Amino acid sequence: MRVVVLGVTTGLGGRLASYLLAGGDTPVGLVLRDSDAERMRAARIEPFVLDTDGSDLDVQLKRAFRGTDAVVLAAGTGTGPGSLGAAVSSPAAQLCAAAEDCGVRRFVMVSAHLPGARDRAALGDQLDAYLAEKRAAEEVVREQDLDWCVLRPGMLTDDPPLGTVRARPDGVPAVGDELSRGDCAEAIRTVLTQGITGVWHATTGMTPIEHAFRG
Repeated sequence: MRVVVLGVTTGLGGRLASYLLAGGDTPVGLVLRDSDAERMRAARIEPFVLDTDGSDLDVQLKRAFRGTDAVVLAAGTGTGPGSLGAAVSSPAAQLCAAAEDCGVRRFVMVSAHLPGARDRAALGDQLDAYLAEKRAAEEVVREQDLDWCVLRPGMLTDDPPLGTVRARPDGVPAVGDELSRGDCAEAIRTVLTQGITGVWHATTGMTPIEHAFRG
């Protein structure tokens, strides 16, 4: 598969790109700076530099999506790290529209209904707005005529991956739920390759990831 990843410069997106490469797939990283593109090439990831200050972002996205099999939104859905920036009111909507226009059926969004303690502290009074932003982005994705999947992980950690998860359809993260970034990246790759759709909650568990999303 050829998979476009928004958020490839994040800890999660970088791991996903590495797993895709290891599986023989081609990750394409949407990046905002030439310096990021250089790092992507060094990691054998194909970069596509976006000019988010331009008026033709939709045209740029369509160029990036040409010949693509899937799109993964593994970054902020608003103005956070790896997102499309403040100039874009709804990154999820813009990505979905470009995917549909280019005939890309598979779309995976990594959501977050309960950020970790450090992120909650950093957000402060903006926590409610952050959660509302995530919910709004999910609603956008769920309304699309795409083969979409929304993955709600537990709090992401840098713990070593276990290769196992607990996956539940339509689940919502709760206090204490965790998932390593490595296992989350493998979960994304799994729902892509297996064609899994719908809303799923994934947290640390005992089921091998390749079997966890089969209902």
